[in-house]
Amino acid sequence: MEQRIPEKLLCSLFGEAAPGLPLFCLERWQSLHETEARIQLSESGVHPLTLEELEEYGLRLEELARLELGYGWTKGSPTLRERIAQLYSGAVDPEGVVVANGSAEANLVAAISLVSPGDTVLVDMPNYMQLPGILKWLRARIIPLWRRPPTWRFPLEEAVEYIRKYRPRAVFVTDPNNPTGSYMSRGELEELAEEAGKTGTLLVFDEVYWGSELGEPRPSILEVAGPEQAVSVSGLSKVYGLPGLRIGWVAGSRSVAERVWSVKDYTSIAPSRLSDYIASIVLDPGNVDRLRSRAKSIVTQNLDFFKEMLSGNEDLLKPYWPKAGAYVFAEVPWVKDTLQLAYRLYEEYGILANPGECFELPGYLRIGVGQQPGDFRHNLTELLAALGRLRGG
Repeated sequence: MEQRIPEKLLCSLFGEAAPGLPLFCLERWQSLHETEARIQLSESGVHPLTLEELEEYGLRLEELARLELGYGWTKGSPTLRERIAQLYSGAVDPEGVVVANGSAEANLVAAISLVSPGDTVLVDMPNYMQLPGILKWLRARIIPLWRRPPTWRFPLEEAVEYIRKYRPRAVFVTDPNNPTGSYMSRGELEELAEEAGKTGTLLVFDEVYWGSELGEPRPSILEVAGPEQAVSVSGLSKVYGLPGLRIGWVAGSRSVAERVWSVKDYTSIAPSRLSDYIASIVLDPGNVDRLRSRAKSIVTQNLDFFKEMLSGNEDLLKPYWPKAGAYVFAEVPWVKDTLQLAYRLYEEYGILANPGECFELPGYLRIGVGQQPGDFRHNLTELLAALGRLRGG
């Protein structure tokens, strides 16, 4: 392939952001390119809602206009924390919930409050690489648990073996998994929880895609293991189509919540009062089911079109069809350097997709399937045409 990646770009994707803290390849790749891309296929959530559309979910814009924009509750308002606790079917109480500015901040404050230098932790891989990066920065001893194709199933047997052998401080899991779209069954969650309970190992789950399952619903780890043994991180950005609110949370025991809250004093202090108010309305129990159904409808339509378009073109892309999430992790069988491929897609065609190198898995692209179906049809058609030309060239 021609048009080599500039050294400046490589330096912005790989290396250190601060001593011991790896550069966050995925987020930097997107941040550098998403505002200029002609075709956006890098997003991992469903198409965002507008304030006007939220009126269908109970938001009153005239009440929003009268809201005083002062500091809110640093843990999140009592109403919002109660609504979040309800998501877990009584497994956690509102005092065990801390609201953060997106699930990204929730992951950060959870890791800082739970892990000390030298702690052994097991980490789900491949993964959204925020937590692996933070854990390296915290100088934890990281043991990866690799999901493997074709099923990308969580390696439960390996996890059990390592829990018995190393008695880790925590197991960090992203489930439903990003980027593979696989997720654990209730039985698997129960087996993991039983084994972790014997060693006092904490189960820390990033569950930001919880509720997007296309098959059998998956319970939260909190509903299976309980708040004394498990922590759930989630938010409104992906399944609920509200990334601009920047509302995430950490849910677990009251003691974990107190530690997380104390760390959060050093970061953002409080969530936006405006976002807190809107989220409290959006997370009314009736709305949760509607928004999850909306997400699954968008993804299902787009996956059906994706499968139709690839019929007879299987040598161009080899997708691993997701069971959850709003993305497809696809092997590119004719090239290994998918960072170079993604760079050429952007530079020559204005198409933005995420290279597998940002997940430590070269040879793959992560392609978002959460756009409005009409837009997705056009964008996927453009992507496949561009890949065909690049392969032929």
